[in-house]
Amino acid sequence: MTRSLEEVKARCRVILNDEVVKNLVDKSSSPTAAFEMIVAETGDQARAKAGRWLAILRRDYFEEYQKM
Repeated sequence: MTRSLEEVKARCRVILNDEVVKNLVDKSSSPTAAFEMIVAETGDQARAKAGRWLAILRRDYFEEYQKM
């Protein structure tokens, strides 16, 4: 199931200024890997969930992701 661009952006909005999370998402191979890497690095499940949505944005809407 593909989520709308608006929904995905809304779910990851809280971490868009978080360079640590954004760098981990860039290094990850999948949304699940991004989640696991963020939890391991920060210990923060909420940030990890938002980071997972950012990774979904990268996977499903790459052109929009590059604008972030």
